[in-house]
Amino acid sequence: MDNPDVSNGNGASKGNGASKGNGASKALDAPAPVGVSPPGKRNVVMDLDEDTPPGAVLELAAACVRFITAKYKIEPDFTKETLSFIDHYVEEAREAVAERPESLALTAHAIGAYIGEVARRTHACWWRIDHEDPGAWRLEFRNVYLSFYPVQVAYNALTKDDGETSFGGFELPDDERHALFERLSQLPQVSEQEYFAPSMKLEVLDIAVDALLAKRANSPNPVRPYEPSDYGDG
Repeated sequence: MDNPDVSNGNGASKGNGASKGNGASKALDAPAPVGVSPPGKRNVVMDLDEDTPPGAVLELAAACVRFITAKYKIEPDFTKETLSFIDHYVEEAREAVAERPESLALTAHAIGAYIGEVARRTHACWWRIDHEDPGAWRLEFRNVYLSFYPVQVAYNALTKDDGETSFGGFELPDDERHALFERLSQLPQVSEQEYFAPSMKLEVLDIAVDALLAKRANSPNPVRPYEPSDYGDG
């Protein structure tokens, strides 16, 4: 299957598809910021039928669990219900990473691995990772052509930066991106705090998957499920 033309790092508008100001969707087509690299050579692709993620993902996600457990005395279990603790942790971690910039990468990698695992356990998708750069890790979806970059989402949440120098964390075909933006622009405006919350980005992901599935179901041409080879190496 030929790869569709894709836009890297957009596919979702600010926060939940509505901008903080006027609800308009915004595409992001710029290079990634320092600490979060664009897609590069990836050398591990998880099989869809595997229950356990790649070891590097598991290690960082476990670090996030330790952070949350130590902070709130509750052990998150990779369900959506635990994302509120991730949101709170991100809010409190912003000041720490601002004071100690060297801690930003590890914090973003750990949070990104955790929210990526929440997404993987919710949708039919697999990890594609680059051992040299967790910022390039992504989830590729089986039933819709969509990539999600959870570490980039975590980086944006920690820095409150989704401007001209950052990815939005989503990648999807150009012809489907515009239809998805229209759907997202119908959602209510959100506060800045909600906008940068990781839980909000996973809500956007759910909406994106549902919208793309609906479009695919109405297609007159049968489409087989996607495979890792359809995505290539980015």
